[in-house]
Amino acid sequence: MKFCPFSVFLFVASAGAYVYSSRRVIMKKKEDGESEAGESDGDGDGDGDQNNNNNNNNNNNKFTVVFVLGGPGSGKGTQCELLTQRLDGWVHLSAGDLLRAERQNPDSELGGLINEKISAGQIVPAEITVRLIRNAMEAAAAQNQNAKFLIDGFPRSDGNVT
Repeated sequence: MKFCPFSVFLFVASAGAYVYSSRRVIMKKKEDGESEAGESDGDGDGDGDQNNNNNNNNNNNKFTVVFVLGGPGSGKGTQCELLTQRLDGWVHLSAGDLLRAERQNPDSELGGLINEKISAGQIVPAEITVRLIRNAMEAAAAQNQNAKFLIDGFPRSDGNVT
């Protein structure tokens, strides 16, 4: 079993950053008087009611995501596929594959716009790519509640980051 050392480093560093960030959020909640066990309902009023639609039990919008970065042809997709084969619960999403699938979908409302941008040699707007990635993440999470995501091919430019 071989992994590219640089890809493993990127994966481990990204996972470490995620864990560090998650712990900071938990510590902040503890400092604010909220319980990690979920005694707060997430609406900030401290009453613990579960009638609010934005309570802590609604985790549909929280995903573990690692963005795999690298130049064209650097092996991002290959390393992501190897990782998903060898690590349980990880799902590989390629922004390029999602865009190609959307272009080929005859019922797509975005396919025409994607075709225009690509034909003109332009980068597809981040809003479209983010929507496709989010839809794919939600579909995968519906099948596997504990899904974690490796996303390659996005962001493609500084404009995609902001």
